[in-house]
Amino acid sequence: MEQEEQYIKKRMVDLSRRASEKGIVTFSNFLNLNELHILHQASGELYSSFQLSGGYGQAERQMVAFLPDALCYAWQYPIDAVRITPCAPKFAENLTHRDILGALMNLGLKREMLGDILLSGSGTSQPFCEATILCVDSISGYIVENCVRIRHTAVACQKIPIADFYYEPTLTEKESAVSSFRLDTVIADICKLPRSAAQKIICDGNAFVNARKIQQNGYQCQDGDILSVRHYGKFQIASTNRQTRKGKLKYIIRTYS
Repeated sequence: MEQEEQYIKKRMVDLSRRASEKGIVTFSNFLNLNELHILHQASGELYSSFQLSGGYGQAERQMVAFLPDALCYAWQYPIDAVRITPCAPKFAENLTHRDILGALMNLGLKREMLGDILLSGSGTSQPFCEATILCVDSISGYIVENCVRIRHTAVACQKIPIADFYYEPTLTEKESAVSSFRLDTVIADICKLPRSAAQKIICDGNAFVNARKIQQNGYQCQDGDILSVRHYGKFQIASTNRQTRKGKLKYIIRTYS
């Protein structure tokens, strides 16, 4: 894993050096949360400033744009959105994120070329009705032409200019109470796990707060923190300034869906 992290770090430094030396904006592919954490750790070694975008606000997988000091031209992220809909909605299966990602990978696409996959009307008892894929713009046409079936469901794809794309994540709220806002305590509460299991998640590097890997159980969660737990989901912590009569700390969990 250390060798892989060194490779990612070197790649980010090289892209920033190229941006600085040539006076052009350079882009990474889509980075996952762990790769974004490595980027932030290496920020002191970069040759240029950088910005992040995943095609919409609160995107988990994001592309990095490295910006030279003397930038004299307009630029935009090379990101497209591709909307997928069933050809016959009445007969559509209940497709999942994994089904869609699997179909795209079977087309020979690499995961780093793909950003977030956003589903609507799936993962419930309802059949699949729509999904949007954020991707590097060089592969959007290939997806439109070749993604014609996901599992047994025939689908149609349409490219959407990123300037016309808008997505607002759905948040469901519930109130809970914990003895403290330590990260391990909050993860155990949100994910309904024993505290020892939550501590293992953190120790294994599978907990991220505001897109940064946190491996300290005692990290104190703050109001507004965005918490991502691999295999469990993405959550926002809110209203952390209240107590129950028994002295527990009340807060609101907002779950992204």
